[in-house]
Amino acid sequence: MEASYTNVLLPLPLPGYFTYRVPEEFRDEIMPGKRVVVPFGKRKIYTALVHELFDHNPSSFDAKNILSLIDERPVALPIQFRHWEWLAEYYMCTPGEVMNAALPAGFKLASESMILLNPDADLETADINEREIMIVEALIAQKKLPVSTIGDLVDQRKIIPLINNLVEKGLVFIEEKLEERYKPLKESFIQLSKEYADDEEALKQLFDTLSKRAFKQLQVLMAYISLSRDAVTVEPIVKKSELLKNREISAQALQVLVKKGVFNQMEIETSRLIRTEAVAHPDDILLSPHQQLAMQSIRSQFAEKDVVLLHGITSSGKTELYIKLIQEAILQNKQVLYLLPEIALTSQIINRLRRYFGGLVGVYHSRYNDNERVEIWNNCLGQELAAQATGYQVILGARSALFLPYSRLGLVIVDEEHDTSYKQFDPAPRYHARDAAIMLAKFHGAKTLLGSATPAVETYFNAKAGKFGLTELKERYGGVSKPEILLADIREEGRKKTMQSHFTSLLIGHTREALQNGEQVILFQNRRGFSLHLACDACEWIPMCKNCDISLTYHKKENKIKCHYCGYSENLPGQCPQCGSTRILMKGFGTEKVEEELGTIFPDITIRRMDLDSTRTKYAHHRIINDFEERRIQILVGTQMVTKGLDFDNVSLVGILNADNMINFPDFRSHERSYQLMEQVSGRAGRKAKQGKVIIQSFRPSHPIIQYVVRHDYHGFFQSQLADRQKFNYPPFYRLVILRLKHRDARLLNKAADSLAKDLRGLMGKRVLGPEYPLVSRIKNLFIKQILIKMERGAGVAAFKNKINHRVEEFRKIPAYRQVRVVIDVDPQ
Repeated sequence: MEASYTNVLLPLPLPGYFTYRVPEEFRDEIMPGKRVVVPFGKRKIYTALVHELFDHNPSSFDAKNILSLIDERPVALPIQFRHWEWLAEYYMCTPGEVMNAALPAGFKLASESMILLNPDADLETADINEREIMIVEALIAQKKLPVSTIGDLVDQRKIIPLINNLVEKGLVFIEEKLEERYKPLKESFIQLSKEYADDEEALKQLFDTLSKRAFKQLQVLMAYISLSRDAVTVEPIVKKSELLKNREISAQALQVLVKKGVFNQMEIETSRLIRTEAVAHPDDILLSPHQQLAMQSIRSQFAEKDVVLLHGITSSGKTELYIKLIQEAILQNKQVLYLLPEIALTSQIINRLRRYFGGLVGVYHSRYNDNERVEIWNNCLGQELAAQATGYQVILGARSALFLPYSRLGLVIVDEEHDTSYKQFDPAPRYHARDAAIMLAKFHGAKTLLGSATPAVETYFNAKAGKFGLTELKERYGGVSKPEILLADIREEGRKKTMQSHFTSLLIGHTREALQNGEQVILFQNRRGFSLHLACDACEWIPMCKNCDISLTYHKKENKIKCHYCGYSENLPGQCPQCGSTRILMKGFGTEKVEEELGTIFPDITIRRMDLDSTRTKYAHHRIINDFEERRIQILVGTQMVTKGLDFDNVSLVGILNADNMINFPDFRSHERSYQLMEQVSGRAGRKAKQGKVIIQSFRPSHPIIQYVVRHDYHGFFQSQLADRQKFNYPPFYRLVILRLKHRDARLLNKAADSLAKDLRGLMGKRVLGPEYPLVSRIKNLFIKQILIKMERGAGVAAFKNKINHRVEEFRKIPAYRQVRVVIDVDPQ
């Protein structure tokens, strides 16, 4: 079949695929999965992915031509398109939005609008003002200019009206310029020229000449010969950087030898990816009897089911089982995807995996730059073409790693499967990586292992109902006892005046004892910043964000009050703008304040915090975790980052500073999250030889959720949650979809939300609740209203979703509501 036409996928929030004509010069080379450049609309051009090829026009309109074919080989595989289409259908978005999230930014050509002078323009008679003359003169000199530079040229911020005037007068054109974003890393290498490499006599004469006249150049030649002996290539080449590491070598002398033709200097493309050698073998891992039973259970259940839940308590040795299963997959020449909820976890796990699998392990997450992500993508893609697996066989990463182009996927591991970080919030697709990974494995015919000490209620329900396999690991590795849980009553200690700042005497006493024994402490406070908000002592005025309906949080290091939703910040107010009082008090406390006040209680102890503010740089997580592992830090203060699967030998005490904030949050999942966070952070204590201790500070230590944590009673907690959720129609018995409507005008938003809710209620009856304002009802100057839809499991959920999509599309066509943004969130967390 001659490919005369193609359907392509554009990275735009538009439904379906778009048809283009394939020019004759591209017909022999075009293939599904290759990138092409296509025109779209009047002036725009985009990078698109070829999806299908046709020998006829499958559409009813005249198709535009493809402008360019970018790739020599496909960058996306057919199975990826199937997965993207499932994601788009299930999460009620478009395939273009999924493609935009899936492809590394380095694969999307950078587009910039250029302005060109019209060669037919009559400049002598044109009626143009002074600023327009400046643009025309610049174009006469330079032929074309990026639109982004025009503002500086004419010293004016609003330049679009100015350019539009020139276009309307026929003086200029606008065109789009595309540039490849991915830049291969190139390194300079030095090679002895053939004249001397092939002629020993000529080389000897060169030595004699340099020894008499140019000693510095002789040093360079001798250093090159010394290094080239270690080269593994047929024609020895040496890295320029390696050559110049020698302090005696002069860069100037090297350059002179290149100019003389003694050396050839060449630029060679090299990888940015780190490769290491394995230093141990998975067979070295000796499983305990409990682990062996769990491994047998997983294998037998994989024979019957595609998904198995490994419910193993903290420190039970789940990672050792993962390593054994990874080894089995590699021996079968299969790829493994190992998902983690947080980048913070990857630094510890990557070291453990590379210890056993060396260069077969690759890492993929959002802290990698665009170029690194493209290289990992290409490395993964390269396996599809190889007869035997080459490059990475194990990919470790956060949720975005499930979009890589796997061709031999045999096993997917979702560690800490309960974690809410697996859910993507903005932008679309608002997918849950756990569920998306299960479907990815299904498309590949692979197996999925979900691991957690505190499984999500829905996951455990599916396992108990027989949809998933279930393996329980109830003993800690090495026979270590579960941590002892102690409860500290904040109200009682406040009454007795035994509190020190935000710390009970019980917590301070046990912290001091642990430090005296040379042990380490983790303190958990799930709020970052110094003070949660400020308040005037006289009139109760609270500084609020000017863009969002939320109070500003004080950050002492920057001495500013900041919004955690939009990033807006202000200087600390000297007095109340409402009443003039200078008594501005700090209310509540975050990790920054905990770190500072601990420093006054334990002045000789090294204290660090791990939260979003302290881990913004690429390797910040790794440095903090490494310093804590190496015992250079005695007390680690953190948000939920410190609760997730980290393994520290020397931690004997964990403190939870305020359990009530989590438990009392107004959300149907708040009790589940509170139990998971407290149980997970408790698991960081006493992981090796000695039983650890956990101190939970609370105003209500008798709360049922806290009591479940004290007893380590997941099954009791699960049964209580199941009863509540069945009573009030929540997952796992019902599916949830939230529609969030956003607009700057609150009155228009109210009318729009009421109108859409009424339409939906006509279709779905009492399943539709709202519209209501969420807890934070305005973010980035957009007011928000929510419509919640509850659908029974098995009650034609797909049909209901189609009806919702249809209603939303009809709503968007109403002129009065065209500017109202509707965001659809399926399975909100």
